[in-house]
Amino acid sequence: MKFTNLVYALVFIIPSLIGLSQVFNTEDKPTVPNSENVVWNSIQNIENLNHEKFTVVDVYTDWCRVCQVMDEKTFSDPDFMSYLTENYNLVKFNAEEKTKLMFKGKSFEYKSNGKRGYNALAAELCKGKLAYPSFVVLDQELQVVDVLRGFKNVEKFKADLERARFADTANVISKD
Repeated sequence: MKFTNLVYALVFIIPSLIGLSQVFNTEDKPTVPNSENVVWNSIQNIENLNHEKFTVVDVYTDWCRVCQVMDEKTFSDPDFMSYLTENYNLVKFNAEEKTKLMFKGKSFEYKSNGKRGYNALAAELCKGKLAYPSFVVLDQELQVVDVLRGFKNVEKFKADLERARFADTANVISKD
């Protein structure tokens, strides 16, 4: 029995303690912004955000592979995420949200559509064209300025956001 306890300690406990000491030793670790630490707001809280900034709403679905690739590639870039959080309010919105949502005094409900459905707010924000992912750019008054659709790498996404944010007109809707 003592031999088993010794083996258990050598195999499991000691390596675990060594691993923990590595985790808590932060002297040599640089502090780099991590996209996992970025707070994405829920669509339910959109009207409570700081509206001195524009807002980007990531309209996605759980089954959308391109949405997942955006999370893995574009939204994993720490410099890009720093840029986003500095310049925009960030909101994630599952277009298939089944709960009733309120936005700007209007009620939006889930609409059944075959096997899947969508929340009417997603259709409203995306100007009736549901495609995933879609990134809705809202101004300070929560008016749609632009809808960016499909996969975007960091450079393309940043350029599209800048164009939308600094556009001379208030209603520039992308055709992509």
